[in-house]
Amino acid sequence: MVFGGGSGDLSRLTRRHGVKVGTGSLYTVEEVALAVGEKIGHGSVKSAARMHGAVVLFVDKVEQANRLVETGISVGGRFEAVLPLTQPSTRITLSNVPPFISDEFLARELARFGKIVSPIKRVLSGCKSPLLKHVVSHRRQVYMILNNRAEELNVRFHVKVEEFDYMLYASSSVMKCFGCGEEGHLVRACPGRAGSVPVGSEGRETAPDRPGAGTGSVPVGPGGRGPAPDRPGAGSPGGPGGPLRQDQRRVSGEVDRRRQVRRW
Repeated sequence: MVFGGGSGDLSRLTRRHGVKVGTGSLYTVEEVALAVGEKIGHGSVKSAARMHGAVVLFVDKVEQANRLVETGISVGGRFEAVLPLTQPSTRITLSNVPPFISDEFLARELARFGKIVSPIKRVLSGCKSPLLKHVVSHRRQVYMILNNRAEELNVRFHVKVEEFDYMLYASSSVMKCFGCGEEGHLVRACPGRAGSVPVGSEGRETAPDRPGAGTGSVPVGPGGRGPAPDRPGAGSPGGPGGPLRQDQRRVSGEVDRRRQVRRW
């Protein structure tokens, strides 16, 4: 066992000088300390040990700890996020995110709710076949220091790409339905969704319950002179092909089209 060392006065260090790396990983203290030293200089690493499944390090200056949190490090060619000790960060899961949505867009949206302290990482789909191990899901993860750490973050935001609408979700909680708010299922499998309007379509135009209801239209006779004769099938509200039924079909078709967009 080696005692002593030239690390200077360690009693001045505070939690603000500390960072942690690789929670749950098998990295050695030396591997992480070397990677941190490549970022800030090896002489700036003052203390390092494994604690609670992570490697905890204290560095010479608070500014260096902040820089490590912002940039992360590379251990054995693999990127690893660096988390601060002073402000506990929260893992945010983003779901329903197609691959062509950029991390920059997500970062701008999330910045309203706190500070991002790690890169946004894509989550693997979990395929068992070795041929598909590389396939990523439509979920991403990032660590943030939330503005309001007393409450969970559960938000959704809309993006339009090439005339198609997408609803993206960000949550700090376990898997939760954004329709009913219950845990254990997603909105597309919500048991209370049958017959309801999809999430995000509040306030949109819906088809009337019966022909002519809420349209304010009055059928007009030939040449525009007076009401049309009340004959079934001759342009009356109840007749097939009448103006009110056409309008109803148009509105229903629009709602159905928007529902398909929400489901991709």
